[in-house]
Amino acid sequence: MAAEKRTKLYLTQAHVGALATIAVALAFSFGANDFFKGLSIGIMIIPLGVMFIHRFRDEYIETLWHAGTSLAFAAMVFVFLVLPFLEAFYDGFTGNESGRDIPAELAGFLAIVAFYVGFHIRWLRGLR
Repeated sequence: MAAEKRTKLYLTQAHVGALATIAVALAFSFGANDFFKGLSIGIMIIPLGVMFIHRFRDEYIETLWHAGTSLAFAAMVFVFLVLPFLEAFYDGFTGNESGRDIPAELAGFLAIVAFYVGFHIRWLRGLR
């Protein structure tokens, strides 16, 4: 397969994954049935696996991959270090000491969202 075709396939996987991430957010926000939730999660994760296998085909793809993973790492640092502090501060300020209200599943989803956001921002900046 030619390098240009591999790059096009890689970008297609990234776009499909990003659209599926939006579908996951909508499915959980609007309380869709379990089949649609599972399908959208699967469609979100499969492109990540394909992209991971073929992540360093050339320098351009490597740059896009690193932009996405860097932002995903920053999101994880935020979720695990800053977000609990902000939640505790808010709970103390309002007197609502109900404990941890942020679901643990949010961390992984935010990392995937951050990956696709970083990937696509770098991709859009590279088009100029």
